[in-house]
Amino acid sequence: MWTLNPEWDEEFIFRVKPTEHKLVLQVFDENRLTRDDFLGMVELNLLNLPKEQEGRTIPSKQYILRPRSARSRVKGHLELYHAFIREPLGGGEVMRPGEDVLRSRQESDPDWEIVDEPVMPNVESAAQNQEQLPPLPHGWEERQDANGRTYYVNHIARSTQWERPSFNNGGTYNDQVRERSLESAVTEFQRRFHISVDDIEANRRESNSAGHQAADITDSTAQSQHEAETLSTPESRVPNSLDVNSEGLPQGWTMQVAPNGRVFFIDHNERATTWVDPRTGRASPMPNQNHPPNRRPEDELGTLPEGWEERVHTDGRIFFIDHNTRTTQWEDPRLSNPQIAGPAVPYSRDYKRKYEYLKSQLRKPNNVPNKFEIKVRRQSILEDSYRIISSVNRTELLKTKLWVEFEGEVGLDYGGLAREWFFLLSKEMFNPYYGLFEYSAMDNYTLQINPFSGLCNEEHLNYFKFIGRIAGMAVYHGKLLDAFFIRPFYKMMLGKPIDLKDMESVDSEYYNSLLWIKENDPSELELTFCLDEESFGHFSQRELKPDGANIPLTNENKDEYISLVIQWRFVSRVQDQMNAFLDGFNGLVPLNCVKIFDEHELELLMCGIQNIDVKDWKQNTLYKGDYHPNHITVQWFWRVVLSFNNEMRARLLQFVTGTSRVPMNGFKELYGSNGPQLFTIEKWGLPENYPRAHTCFNRLDLPPYESYQQLRDKLVKAIEGSQGFAGVD
Repeated sequence: MWTLNPEWDEEFIFRVKPTEHKLVLQVFDENRLTRDDFLGMVELNLLNLPKEQEGRTIPSKQYILRPRSARSRVKGHLELYHAFIREPLGGGEVMRPGEDVLRSRQESDPDWEIVDEPVMPNVESAAQNQEQLPPLPHGWEERQDANGRTYYVNHIARSTQWERPSFNNGGTYNDQVRERSLESAVTEFQRRFHISVDDIEANRRESNSAGHQAADITDSTAQSQHEAETLSTPESRVPNSLDVNSEGLPQGWTMQVAPNGRVFFIDHNERATTWVDPRTGRASPMPNQNHPPNRRPEDELGTLPEGWEERVHTDGRIFFIDHNTRTTQWEDPRLSNPQIAGPAVPYSRDYKRKYEYLKSQLRKPNNVPNKFEIKVRRQSILEDSYRIISSVNRTELLKTKLWVEFEGEVGLDYGGLAREWFFLLSKEMFNPYYGLFEYSAMDNYTLQINPFSGLCNEEHLNYFKFIGRIAGMAVYHGKLLDAFFIRPFYKMMLGKPIDLKDMESVDSEYYNSLLWIKENDPSELELTFCLDEESFGHFSQRELKPDGANIPLTNENKDEYISLVIQWRFVSRVQDQMNAFLDGFNGLVPLNCVKIFDEHELELLMCGIQNIDVKDWKQNTLYKGDYHPNHITVQWFWRVVLSFNNEMRARLLQFVTGTSRVPMNGFKELYGSNGPQLFTIEKWGLPENYPRAHTCFNRLDLPPYESYQQLRDKLVKAIEGSQGFAGVD
């Protein structure tokens, strides 16, 4: 019988070890034989399950089906009843004291995610070991973390250590406390302690029972585990002294300090928090902004927004609390800060319509081979590419599918190698070392055509035609160049006039000089229509018009002077090189087709977006394997990306996709081998492996690393040490 609400009514009894076993339920569709019949799965942790007892009612619980990938449209849940059952002594699992208390207060909600809790250490064995050793000094406590390791808590100094303290080193702590500075004491006092209201309520109901003691031990152990893992960080969550400045609070109220230093109040009776002091009815004052809260040294992301707090779950995942709205979330709120995550992508519908029109005009050629092979060596990519592309007389061949091969590398080019080729070739073509291009100013790294390129290379015009062909191929095939041209360069391509405003972003000093001439009377400067031109250390006179050396600059002819200076600065000196470039570009993309764009859009068409928006990147990412947006490894990955500067983000993007630039309308328009292909992260390998990339499919194979630092180190080494292809890319 086909139904969307199946009922199995099956009962299964397992003999399990809760600390080693998990229960996995998978649902399949038996009517789907030729396609993937997997509908979803539920993974259950067996720790802290309730135990069946006489007179106790254990309700059924609903668990959300977890799909295999983000593309799955199947949604639903499983309703289960599961508990430990009684067995005769000597067999089966024994219920730990206090487990029923802990589990009974954990209510299920389909909108919440069930996560693992830390394993309880063996308290009895710890107590036995304690009896065999000398007693601890006053104020010390022995604890065990989830891995069974013993560590020691100093409640006086609020610190932890692995070595067992003795009376000699323990008795000096009172002196150490006195010697601490006031600033250090305030910092220690402002540390937060994660208090669970459910724990308080449960402990209050079971105040005189053994279950109460077990619950206290569980809570302190979970807390101590986190303290032991963060000994070197200033954000170790140790309890605050709740009695300080808390006199007169109503019954059931406590006071805490938020990470930004602002005091808030907890009403355990109503299970609510508020900024308003119940004793005075006034909100607590805002903290001094000159003393921001401490944060971990390895946290390179900057401070959280006002009213936000970062915490670490028991499974290691980071989540964020918004005290302003009393909500929690997995996503880092700093993704919305453009100073940290990068400026937002300026989506333009007008540009998209223009781009679609351009693609419709660039028709596929007829009577040509299926692909055009380009075999080059990495160490001589410019010379090899120049030889291959310049030898083509029929430009329609360059419009076919590009098939790039790097000598000595095994790779099938389904788009990734072509992007890599354009990227590497751009680095060489536009390198000022070859003399074809130069930096526009001493303090500006935008590129302009070198007016003296003929002195550096006798075949410079042929090279500019070759560069024009490469630029046309990039536009035709939807690839991006890695270059920063000055704005007048794009205006010359579009045939638009260049004005004084265009000079500002190229050479600010020259612009300010011309602007002063425009706004003042330049007669007193005693200038003429003649300029000094520097070439390899030698200066010569260049007349802006015939007999310009004898024409003085006056208030009446200053506009003509400024116009001629701009014409000489950007056009006249490089006219031959620009004509050769446009000749090569026009052979693949007609210039009249690109004239529908303005100079800003033409730059984005040819070179893409330089600044990378991490929020847009994350929102347009797919996950495969067992990864999902809230997986701890995925969280670490985006935290690493957010900590990178824009240059390192671009290198990561180039490592995975083959290009360091982003299309005009953001990551949702990334292309792969068969059309649009979003950035993808897939689980692969072991923690010992390095990440690997498939540039054809914009996919990063990311091993399940064991820590944030391990992921960061492996990823950085993979980015900096990668070169070459093997397999399909």
